[in-house]
Amino acid sequence: MAAPMNPPSPCRSDVMIQAEAVEKWYPNGFQALRGASLTVNRGEVVVIMGPSGSGKSTFIRTFNALEDFQKGSITVDGIALSNDVRNIDAIRREVGMVFQQFNLFPHLTVLENLTLAPVLVRKRPRAEVELQARALLERVGIAEQAEKFPGQLSGGQQQRVAIARALCMEPRVLLFDEPTSSLDPEMVREVLDVIQALAADDITMVVVTHEVRFARQVAHRVVLMDQGEVVEEAEPETFFTAPRHERTQRFLEQIL
Repeated sequence: MAAPMNPPSPCRSDVMIQAEAVEKWYPNGFQALRGASLTVNRGEVVVIMGPSGSGKSTFIRTFNALEDFQKGSITVDGIALSNDVRNIDAIRREVGMVFQQFNLFPHLTVLENLTLAPVLVRKRPRAEVELQARALLERVGIAEQAEKFPGQLSGGQQQRVAIARALCMEPRVLLFDEPTSSLDPEMVREVLDVIQALAADDITMVVVTHEVRFARQVAHRVVLMDQGEVVEEAEPETFFTAPRHERTQRFLEQIL
């Protein structure tokens, strides 16, 4: 029997995510992604915008194999995403994700939600992880909620728990899938403020959102997707004031 191979090691470069000509079909024949390509550099914040059903969420979910794809290629921190389970596991250890619906374990306390994966997956000492978790809860402004259950928190507080939980795994990349879409308007700002503070720490982030103010203030680049394609990408000032593509112009007329 051949000796087991070591898991792939990340390759240090300026590029964190390289997605090239990604295509995805669902079993019913619907094509969700049509040759979508995107490069995300280390420490960069990229905001993806677009109409409902444009493939935004599907695209970022391919970055950590939550969605499969049939054509194209994706590399995350030098690791090629493939059917090899070792590669998928290696990428998922380095890519954190914050969902629309929080996805917290309702039967676990806030602190237990944060410590579960680092202890079980990364095999870190519980006491060490708890110290880190409490520090992260302090960082996102809800240290006093550590012993409560998710159902006892507001939506904005639950989303901040979800962000702290992702950070507890010490990811190289954070993906946000419309993190404020399930929140009441008054809670949106508090969550965006937390994400903006993370951006100042040079964490690589890809954020699917319709929050124009956030995109203007935080993004290095803004991307428009439509019908499964990347239509346009530019720095925020150019994207919002001088878009090149007619489809981008029509989209901005609807949201500005």
